Amino acid sequence: MGLTEGLQDCLKAILLCEKKHPFVRTKHLAQSLGVKSPSVHAAVKELTRLGLVEHESYGHIEFTPRGRREAELVYTRHKVLYRFFTEILGLPEDVSENNACGIEHHLDENSLEKLSRFLDFLDSKSEESDKFTRELRETLDEE
Repeated sequence: MGLTEGLQDCLKAILLCEKKHPFVRTKHLAQSLGVKSPSVHAAVKELTRLGLVEHESYGHIEFTPRGRREAELVYTRHKVLYRFFTEILGLPEDVSENNACGIEHHLDENSLEKLSRFLDFLDSKSEESDKFTRELRETLDEE
């Protein structure tokens, strides 16, 4: 299912708002996404039409099982990319956040899996050898 970047962002925002609020409402999404309510209403209406969320007028928003899976996939891509940019490349958090947000929509599942395994591999090597970690840092910090 080819969701637009905006719809993917909306799914991720619903997932994150669930952690903060007992019931997710369109006003929470508008605040989280930094957009006006009509934009959120249109996105939620489209997500409802696609069978990813359930929402009655002026009610709260809930994922369908398929919608939750899609939202978790978007969020997982974001977390893996953010981790790569901050922990491996040593980029500032705001730069890492912007990079992850931009790329998460274009990363396929195979690439996500390989990047996750790569990060796990680097973690294991870092635990085994301080020298490896030091050399990696020095290589990445060279200008």
